[in-house]
Amino acid sequence: MKFFASFILLFFSVLITAQTRYDVSSGAAFFDAHQQASAGDTIQWEEGTYRDVRMDIDKDGLIVTAASNGGVLFTGVSRVIINGNDITFSGFQYIGGTIGTLDIIGVFGDDVLISQVNIQNYTCHKYLRVYANARRTTIRYCNFENRLNMIDQNILSILVGSEPGFHKIQFCSFKNFAGIGQDQGVEPIRIGVSTQGNLDSRTLVEYCYFTACNGDGEIISHKARQNVYRYNTFENNPVSELVLRHGDEGIVYGNFFLNNMGGIRVREGSNHFIYNNYFEGLDRRTIFLQNESSDPLSDIHIYHNTVVDSEEIILGSSGSNPPSNVTIANNVFTEPKSQLFDQETGDETWMGNLYFGNLGIDAPSTGLSNTNPGIFENMEGFFQPASDSPVINASSSGYPAVPLYPGMDYDHEILLDLMQESRPVSVADRAVGASEFSATVSVQPHVNEMNTGPSYLFDNVVDYVTANVSQLFINEEGAERSVIVSSNIDWTVMSSVDWISASLLSGSGDGQLSLTIDPNQINIERSGTITISGGTQSVTITVSQDAGDMVNVLEETTDKMVLFPNPTDGSIQLSNLPSGTYPALVEIVDLTGKSIFLQEHQIDNSELVLNLAKLIPGTYLLNLKFKDQSGTFSTVLTRKIIRN
Repeated sequence: MKFFASFILLFFSVLITAQTRYDVSSGAAFFDAHQQASAGDTIQWEEGTYRDVRMDIDKDGLIVTAASNGGVLFTGVSRVIINGNDITFSGFQYIGGTIGTLDIIGVFGDDVLISQVNIQNYTCHKYLRVYANARRTTIRYCNFENRLNMIDQNILSILVGSEPGFHKIQFCSFKNFAGIGQDQGVEPIRIGVSTQGNLDSRTLVEYCYFTACNGDGEIISHKARQNVYRYNTFENNPVSELVLRHGDEGIVYGNFFLNNMGGIRVREGSNHFIYNNYFEGLDRRTIFLQNESSDPLSDIHIYHNTVVDSEEIILGSSGSNPPSNVTIANNVFTEPKSQLFDQETGDETWMGNLYFGNLGIDAPSTGLSNTNPGIFENMEGFFQPASDSPVINASSSGYPAVPLYPGMDYDHEILLDLMQESRPVSVADRAVGASEFSATVSVQPHVNEMNTGPSYLFDNVVDYVTANVSQLFINEEGAERSVIVSSNIDWTVMSSVDWISASLLSGSGDGQLSLTIDPNQINIERSGTITISGGTQSVTITVSQDAGDMVNVLEETTDKMVLFPNPTDGSIQLSNLPSGTYPALVEIVDLTGKSIFLQEHQIDNSELVLNLAKLIPGTYLLNLKFKDQSGTFSTVLTRKIIRN
């Protein structure tokens, strides 16, 4: 009995030890907690706004979270690297920071869960990158919004290794990426890169919401094999669409594509399956099978979709590499904006389709019937079959089956319709189009802006005011500079000197200031500040103006540091730095205050050599930040450099 009691005591002692919670409110406290923590422990950030915090999560089994979802906000040079396995990272906001060419979140470990994270108004490389060796990352209920810089990098990047990653992106929102579409590179999601097109990713993107994603022509860029995209809503995307690229075997089903452009473009690859989708109000091509010489399309399957009040489906005959083995079965195409189809190859296989309206092509001999589908607009504003619709029990069988990729679970037998209602087992008894007849279920998107992303997103759980620059360097002639303010509260603007004036004295929410700097008439270098304040939150921008000669700016260290040569034709060397071997963050800022380069370097033997050959000629600020034991970077010097 004593042995049993001792065992119970030991068991609970181990359990309690394994579930320690560390409350932290600084980078130093996080570093100490991480040093002490073990698998099963929680590191919990207290509510507040924190600047320039880097978290390295290297131990397995940790939970890193906010005291309240959304109540912890990181800005400035803040980011996180997740190297550990079985990590939960949740509840944080990253808003208005500037980290140049670095990523906000990098995932290297396996079985990582990222949830309830909001990232918006950041200047960076990528918002979130999952690296090729990582497995089974789940990204859930996160919001990705409005990256400030327009460099050619996507927002959420899934890289692919030699084995499938089995990642999941669920209930996330992607919103308000400015641009003109085309090939600007600001895709909300990219899975794989062109060189990984022959690799199996098996990533699942489901129940996500995409709107105003204009930073690239591709909302999702499918560049690896065997990914599944289901039950998402693509709404009001004027210049972009879901694109199946280099990777074969993409599965796209159960999605809503609504208004503006926002349909599906199949650019490359084979064995893609597009079924059970709903298209309405698209004012450019609804589905585009591209005539592409680099990887001509083959074995494209389009089944059980409903297309209403949209522009044409382009079948890709225009060019020397038309798609081959295209099967179009059991779809409803009705009441187009102009015509239903364009660029038919004449080799399509048509089976059991119904159309109503201007066909736009010569009707095939079989498989495409001119019949009013008898669908009606429901109370939610979407179309579905009426009880007497000719689509009911009208499907044709014999089309190629949808494959099931190993390790994944999805409706490859099309036993469910668009709204996940059961379809008859017999194909011939199924309805044509995306929906079976139902007297109780209304066709409507599974997700929208309000049921995706973090639960706190519209609650203003923490006040914040940030800006996209922390310092500006102006030549002696004077200038005008733009500052982007990120905020969820009212704010005011104050200048410390009369030679700096702002276009606004106050504002509310996100906004943009124009700062006017008078010419420097006093022939000495000068500096002042602009402070943007709201409630208890504020951000200060240091403005330095040159006197016309080559002087150091904002010097915060001793005169011992040597920077040579300056001006430079390429490389510069920093000498007489503090002794030892330690990391430093090197930032290059142009004269508009935009961070154009930000990378970590190792200081060794008190020296650092930087290759600036890729900089275009001009004047820049070089910021050097040393990393302390807490993982926080602090600015120790700023110098003006000139690239010849």
